[in-house]
Amino acid sequence: MDHPNLNPEEVQARKDQLYQQAPLHPASDLLAWSSTVIFSPHPDDESLGCGGLIRTLCDMDRMVRVVFVTDGAMSHPNSRKFPREARVDLRRAEAITACAHLGVPSDRVYFMSLRDGEVPSEWATDFPPAVFNLIQLVQGWEPDTFVVPWRRDPHEDHRATWEICRAAVNQFEQTIRWVEYPVWMWEAKNLVELPRSEEVIHWSLDISDKLVSKERAIRAHASQWDGVIDDDPTGFQLPESMIAKFIRSREIYFVPPDKRYRSLGSDYFDDVYRDRADPWNFETSDYEKAKYAATLEALPKRMFSRALEIGCSIGVLTNMLAEHCTHLLGVDPVAKALDVARSRLQGKDGVTFRQISIPDSFPEGKFDLILISEVGYYWSRGDLEKAIGHCRDALEVGGILLLVHYTPYVPDYPLTGDEVHDLFSQRLSGFDRLSQHRADRYRLDVWRKEGGHGPSV
Repeated sequence: MDHPNLNPEEVQARKDQLYQQAPLHPASDLLAWSSTVIFSPHPDDESLGCGGLIRTLCDMDRMVRVVFVTDGAMSHPNSRKFPREARVDLRRAEAITACAHLGVPSDRVYFMSLRDGEVPSEWATDFPPAVFNLIQLVQGWEPDTFVVPWRRDPHEDHRATWEICRAAVNQFEQTIRWVEYPVWMWEAKNLVELPRSEEVIHWSLDISDKLVSKERAIRAHASQWDGVIDDDPTGFQLPESMIAKFIRSREIYFVPPDKRYRSLGSDYFDDVYRDRADPWNFETSDYEKAKYAATLEALPKRMFSRALEIGCSIGVLTNMLAEHCTHLLGVDPVAKALDVARSRLQGKDGVTFRQISIPDSFPEGKFDLILISEVGYYWSRGDLEKAIGHCRDALEVGGILLLVHYTPYVPDYPLTGDEVHDLFSQRLSGFDRLSQHRADRYRLDVWRKEGGHGPSV
C-alpha cells in the first residue's frame, strides 16, 4: 500500500488549497513594515519566492534589505568555463541586477557567502558562528520584519537558513515580525513538507501589478535558466514549468499562529505613524469617507450627552462625530496621532483627548455612546474580552455601542473584523442589536444596552 503522505493527488490537492484559499493581505497594511530583511538561501530565491513583496515594499518607500546566504556556486560544479570563483562572481552580479529590478539598490544587498550546499544546520559545529555573523550583520539595521524560507522547504540550505534566522531572532530584545515564503515547497512530493493545520496562518499578496518587475528579476538570474553555463551537463537549470508557478498573480506567505494571542502594542503603532501623519489615508480615502457617512447615519439618535470614541487616531471621524455630542472623549495609544487630532479640533467645545491603551486602562464614568471603529482586531481575544467588559459596564442603560470594522484578512492583526463583532455578539448579554450592515469591506453593528446585563467577563 502506498504511504498516504506520498500520495501525489493528496499532495497536489493540498498545495492547490494553500494557494487558492489563502486570504488576501491588503497591501496598504505593509506600511507597518518599516525595516524588512529578506533572506535568500541562493541568488534567485528572493525573486522567485517574494519578488512581488519586495517590489511592493520598495514602491511604498519601506526599507528593504536582501541578504544572500550562500554563494550559489554549486549550481554547475563541473563547469570549466566558469570555475568556482567565476560562478560566485556571476551569481553575485545576477543577484544585484535582480534586486535592482525589484527596487533594492546594490548598497542594500548583502552576501554572507556561505558555501552552497553546506549551510550549517542547528547541530553543526559551525552553526553558532553563522548565527553570530548574521546578528552582527543585521543588528544595526533595527529590523522589524524577517522574511525567511519556509521552515520545511525541501532543500537543505533553505531549512538551515530558517534555523539560523530563528536562532538569531531568539537573541534579539525587540520583537521581530516573522514571515516565511515557500520556494521548493511547490515541488514537494510529501505532505510532511507542507504546513500542517494550525501550524501557521497563511495569506496571499496580490502582485498582479508587480509581475513585470518580478519576471525581469527572475530572468536576471540567467545562469539558472538560460544555459549561460553550458559546459556542465549535470548543472542545474530551472524548468519553465517551475518558473511559471512563481509568475502568478499572488504570492503565498506563512506567519506563526501565536499572533492571535498577542495584542498589537504601542510600538507597532508608533512605527506606523513614524513617517506618515495619516498612514491609513483617513483624510482622503473614498473607503473611509463612505464608512464615516454610514457610521453617522447608523446613529439611532442625533445627539448624545457623553460619548467615547476608542481609537480616535488623527481625529477625522471625531470631527464629524462631535456635531452629535455635547461632550466627546477621544482616546488613542499614539501620542503623535493625538497631537494631530487636537490640532484638527482646536477650539471645538466639548471635545477632549487622552492617551490611553485599552483594555489596560479605561476612562472613568458613564457614557451614552461608545464608538469602536477599526480597533478591536488589534487586540488578542483575551484583551478583546476585557474591552467588551469595560464597554458593557461603562455604558448607561439605554446607551449605544457602535462597532465598525474592516473585514478583509490582515496578517498583522490578531483577529479579523468578523471575529471581533462575533465575540461582541456572544458577550453582550443585556443588549439589543438595533441594526447591522455589511458593505464590501466593512461590517457595522449597533447595540443598545437594556435595563440589566450579565456578569463581567
